[in-house]
Amino acid sequence: MKIQKVFKIKPEDPRGLEPFKSWEELEPTFEIKTFNGCLLVLAHIEDTQFEKLVGIFQSREEAMGAFLTLAMEHGWEETPESYCIYHAQESEGKLIAGLKTGDGISTYQQTNVEEMVQRMARVHRVVVYSYDVVTFIKDIYPDIDSKVYVIARQIAKKLGRAPELEDLAKVYGASIESLEDKLNFIERLLENPVRTPFGEVELPELSFPLEGC
Repeated sequence: MKIQKVFKIKPEDPRGLEPFKSWEELEPTFEIKTFNGCLLVLAHIEDTQFEKLVGIFQSREEAMGAFLTLAMEHGWEETPESYCIYHAQESEGKLIAGLKTGDGISTYQQTNVEEMVQRMARVHRVVVYSYDVVTFIKDIYPDIDSKVYVIARQIAKKLGRAPELEDLAKVYGASIESLEDKLNFIERLLENPVRTPFGEVELPELSFPLEGC
């Protein structure tokens, strides 16, 4: 299990923080990274360590669930380790949406977009270029804001503005005529640095919290 939390100042000893303070049986290891002028504390606990708590809990999985629930109550979150790429566009008055995961690219229409949302729910981050495409599914997936990583927003934070996806593709000499092309290009942008008409920019890691401290 990997969890993380942002702090304004460095904690003297992360082991003295909740939830670790209450779960002395566990032996987490910690890593600290800088994040937006603050500190990101990452804790890693081997899943096998939760086997020590079988007896108090019925299973290792139950112990892990109880620990994670307590951690989230104290402002921790699971460290994101999986993502998908999402884009959508209108064609002949119909919504066509695309999702790229480790299994490849799948396309959806309005009749089966809920199937796409179910796949999104199984990953930690949904990567989009512009937030505009989120509005198409916001009504059936209101929790998407808690996991959506908007590349244009990250570019604008660093450069003050962000180009349209089509203008960015010209910088790269990339063809984005099809929905599949756009999904592949958006994923390519995760390979830092991003080249824009206004200069280069380093995007924050996908695993970093979406909000600042």
